[in-house]
Amino acid sequence: MKVKNIIVVCDFANITGGAERVAVTSAVSLAETDSNVVMFTGKGSVCDELKNSNVHVICLNQEEAIKDSNRLRGIIRGIYNRSARQEMEKLLKEYDPKDTVIHMHGWSKVLSSSIFIPIKRMGFKVLVTMHDYFLQCPNGCCYDFQKKEICEREALSVDCVTCNCDKRSYIYKLYRIIRQIGMHKLVKGTDLYVAFISKFNENVSEKRIPFRYKKMVITNPINVELRSIVPASKNKKYLYIGRLSYEKGIDFFCEGITKAGVSGLVIGSGDRLDDLKKKYPMIEFVGWKQQAEMKEYILQARALVFPSVWYEGAPLTIPEVMGGYCLPCIVSDCSAGKDYIQHEYNGLIYSGKKVNALYKAICSMESDALVTKLQSNIEKDFNREKYSSEHHVIKLMECYERMLSEE
Repeated sequence: MKVKNIIVVCDFANITGGAERVAVTSAVSLAETDSNVVMFTGKGSVCDELKNSNVHVICLNQEEAIKDSNRLRGIIRGIYNRSARQEMEKLLKEYDPKDTVIHMHGWSKVLSSSIFIPIKRMGFKVLVTMHDYFLQCPNGCCYDFQKKEICEREALSVDCVTCNCDKRSYIYKLYRIIRQIGMHKLVKGTDLYVAFISKFNENVSEKRIPFRYKKMVITNPINVELRSIVPASKNKKYLYIGRLSYEKGIDFFCEGITKAGVSGLVIGSGDRLDDLKKKYPMIEFVGWKQQAEMKEYILQARALVFPSVWYEGAPLTIPEVMGGYCLPCIVSDCSAGKDYIQHEYNGLIYSGKKVNALYKAICSMESDALVTKLQSNIEKDFNREKYSSEHHVIKLMECYERMLSEE
């Protein structure tokens, strides 16, 4: 069935993270085809990429529910956003479910699950890209922020409901529980397709999603154009790029670097920046940098260390540095980052949350011969076409056409 209209749904109309970057990139690329593309968003401002494209943007200009200055109003809107539901219904009246698909990249922070009411009632098919784990976990990440460990509890079980796993407080956890129960009721019965973004992401999610759905696998579009080949074997610095939070593995990075007695370079920001600077004065912290600004630091690196200790679905940083700079990576086995790595062929994988394992991986990477081999294999084998916007659009259109053709 020919796809005429694509409605892309995302909480944000600007790029605040990986999910938003994928949503914007795909919407802009899809709008260059014969299809009419609408992007339905909750919070502005609208980014330049969308402003300068053929995408028709609808932005409700609302705040994140959890950041609403009126707490009660925020709680109610986070569970059931009446205006989002009304605007979605108004939009869908203009389209026919026989030639229109809805592609969701996120709705839990602003739009809420209320938008599923008109979608379900009017018979539209929905594709959800699994950037996170909100379909199966109230916290959205299968992670206990209080105990600082991955959570294996069954969602909404007694163990789940009574566990204080929220990074803020148990009051917020209760809000998330109520929101999750509401989502179950509102999403159930939707003609639902789920797009996994990595094999790891699929393995974590497949048996935990509490709805009937049809499975698809779609690789995220990532800018992996070759910019420069890093002289890695001549460099001494080990690079970290990301938010400075425990679950991202910054503590393990700093401890591993210190134990190995090598040079560390950190690109990232967060509440812990000042404390980490004081605790690890031998590591260079340069704050957060925009993509173009990162080049000078990446060119100084011997390897990227990706020490994440939670279930990241498909981190973008690893393929960006491998494709853009042929930079070898040392990657924890806790996230989908390991899916990009063939151990001792194009990088190293180590056992996450074990400083000694990271230390040993860093010591191995001190071998110039190993770095040269890894970099040579990246240069020879890295598949840039797999991550291109053009390839992504082809795969999306195949998925959309399959959706419309199935009963």
